Amino acid sequence: MTVDLYQTSLHYGAAYDELSADGVTPRPHWSHLMESLRTIGPEELGRRWSRAERRIRENGITYNIYSDPLGANRAWRIDIVPLLIAADEWRFIEAGIIQRAQLLSLLLEDLYGPQKLVEQGHFPAALLYANPAFLRPLVGVPVPAHSYLHMLAVDLARSPDGQWWVLADRTQAPSGSGYALENRTIVSDVLPDLFRTSNVLRLAPFFRAQREALTSLAQCDNPRIVLLTPGPLNETYFEHSYLARYLGFTLVEGADLTVRDRCVYLKTVDGLEQVHVILRRVDDSFCDPLELRSDSLLGIPGLVDAIVAGNVKVANALGSGVIETAAVMPFLPGLSRHLLGEELKLPSVATWWCGQEYALDWVLDHLDSVVVKPAFPSRGMEPIFGAELPHAEKRKFAEQLRAHPHEYVAQEQIALSTAPVWDNGRLNSRSVVLRTYVLNTGNGWLAIPGGLVRVAESAGSVVSMQRGGHSKDTWVLWDGPVDTFSMLHPRNEPVELRRVSRSVPSSVADNVFWLGRYAERAENIARLLRPMVSRVRRADEAELGCLLRLHSCLETRHSKLPRSKDRRPTSLELEHELISVMTDNKRSDSLSSTLVEVYRVGGNVRERLSSDMMHLLGQLRDSIKIEPDTPSLEYPALLSVCLGLLSAFSGMERENINRGQGWLIMTLGRRLERAIYLTRQLREITKPLAEQDWPLLECLLEVADSSMTYRTRYYTTLQPLAVLDVLMADETNPRSLDFQLSHLVDLYQKLPRHLPEDLQAMKTALALLRSFDLRKLNHPLPGAAPVAKEANGLSRLENFLKELERLLPSWSNNLSNRYFSHARTLPIAMGQ
Repeated sequence: MTVDLYQTSLHYGAAYDELSADGVTPRPHWSHLMESLRTIGPEELGRRWSRAERRIRENGITYNIYSDPLGANRAWRIDIVPLLIAADEWRFIEAGIIQRAQLLSLLLEDLYGPQKLVEQGHFPAALLYANPAFLRPLVGVPVPAHSYLHMLAVDLARSPDGQWWVLADRTQAPSGSGYALENRTIVSDVLPDLFRTSNVLRLAPFFRAQREALTSLAQCDNPRIVLLTPGPLNETYFEHSYLARYLGFTLVEGADLTVRDRCVYLKTVDGLEQVHVILRRVDDSFCDPLELRSDSLLGIPGLVDAIVAGNVKVANALGSGVIETAAVMPFLPGLSRHLLGEELKLPSVATWWCGQEYALDWVLDHLDSVVVKPAFPSRGMEPIFGAELPHAEKRKFAEQLRAHPHEYVAQEQIALSTAPVWDNGRLNSRSVVLRTYVLNTGNGWLAIPGGLVRVAESAGSVVSMQRGGHSKDTWVLWDGPVDTFSMLHPRNEPVELRRVSRSVPSSVADNVFWLGRYAERAENIARLLRPMVSRVRRADEAELGCLLRLHSCLETRHSKLPRSKDRRPTSLELEHELISVMTDNKRSDSLSSTLVEVYRVGGNVRERLSSDMMHLLGQLRDSIKIEPDTPSLEYPALLSVCLGLLSAFSGMERENINRGQGWLIMTLGRRLERAIYLTRQLREITKPLAEQDWPLLECLLEVADSSMTYRTRYYTTLQPLAVLDVLMADETNPRSLDFQLSHLVDLYQKLPRHLPEDLQAMKTALALLRSFDLRKLNHPLPGAAPVAKEANGLSRLENFLKELERLLPSWSNNLSNRYFSHARTLPIAMGQ
């Protein structure tokens, strides 16, 4: 069904299942919206929505779709037309979901406590003890009063007759509330006048209550509250980052936290800080690899022990996933009467747990009209629509149900109501599911007014974000005064100025450190490759020797050059090796693999980088993609493009990032990596150079982007000591070794809790470097008369560079142990 916005009869049938009883006119609460959309017109709506889509891209609002050919970080999709819910209808929904939250919380309290419901037959023992989500280590562990569920998410759908049904309950780590908030922000900006005149209930009071509830849960002054995320690869990672900023909490991954003396601590650059409350977005069993899933890389070893000791509160409580199954639904009406003394207000869609004999028989007799799901979702299984099964498969599946009935649950297939969606100036009909939320405030339950609406991708398709669906805002049109509180600071009130940044979590510091190292590594590889790739085809024997010495500076671990000592590699073999170093994604030491790592670690801290920087990282990742028919003559140009992008990223890093701890650690990574490559290159100059080897000097100057500096001082006369002076001892050259070491000293001593031994070793290395008098080094010039100079100066310099090349990685490791993993550090001083 499609309706054109140009039609004057827009309102007829436009609200689809939102129609009045006559089936012709929209229900009364839709009239104002439909008339407003007609007045605005499709052209103006299109312009406004273009601005909104640009905002979505610029703010990096994403929903990660696994195995998506368009990429994991797909832009969040929002429909311009909100779903409207009238005040009386919302009162019915609100009462139903609050009652449901109370009931499920009491159920969890019993299942992890006295288990009287199982004993008295109100809840099947097989549904509890066979469930992998039932966490036995948590049985009997005291939980603060009424906090088994901090938040409950309820998926609702309305049938065409207007009846609301519960499709599912999300009790472990319910997601989507942050997307609902972002949807509201965007849609209210696109339709500001309509939003203002529609008397819509605001969302901010719900999030204020959530922040206050978590703060009171800590039961201490100035608590440290963190939001635990599985990480950037999770489909809702944007929401985790968004909510953490909005609520004022620290976003952390499992590796950011550690348990010491049965307390949980946040690892930061400033040290360990105790955590009092964890708002988790990680499923139950992944939260502690010691007590729960041993293969989990997402959790915190020892977390369960800290919970048992009462030193940290987790919301939702661990183990709440035991009732996150449709198999519980058939028992809720009876449990409501038993625990609450009242009938269930909001019915679940008709559900049968096949572990009951009569339910199994009914499902087998009506397989064409149900969808079968796993009773224990953690075991994994796609829903099976009985009507879609061929006859032979249906018979086989029936046998499977009979063999393991307690592992399956069936639900009636209901026809979902539809709502209007805006698509290129037209309204179309799509099925919708509303996910709404109930919050445990500690003093009662509070429902979010509305929630997140998920919309089917096309008519008749399944409502699923992972299958390409999109979302809507929900407007509850209230019939009384509306609380206009906002978590954002009012524009007409002054703010307290502050310049002190929050503590930097260790994982963030780790990622920005390696972002600096990988970016610098990529630049060094590209700079080394460019002169080699441009010369290798026309190289004579002498120049080939120089290129091979330059190749040794890469120290590639997966070299494809022949290892025979009897002969030197040919130009063709070296060319194939260089192309491999440049483009082979299977080589961890290749340029293309390094650029992928730059993008990966940058993506891990995307919330701390500007959209321009992330866009640039995406360009870098794709900059070295060569088609099979690309001529080799184009390779230097590709490397130049790559270097241009890396230079742009360096410029943004220097000019656009505040000089806080994050920038400090990123720059330390850069200086360490550049110093490592410089020591390798300088060692090549300390080795004896025959006259035919001196083109190597020209290449080294080109690699260090110092050719112009050299020419302005020495014109075109290439001499080793002069090159050493420019690349090693020139304090003003940002690509000299002296420059790197002096900046390492300066940056490192600004870090909190730095190791005095490492700082002293860096100062000693810098002093030793400056102690070399290049004028006294014995580097013979071809055809020149011998001059009395320091006999062992070059060998002493070479030994110094070897020692420095060994020390630089050790300083990096010590820094990682000190600030990222918080392990005991074994400092290594110069000369040890």
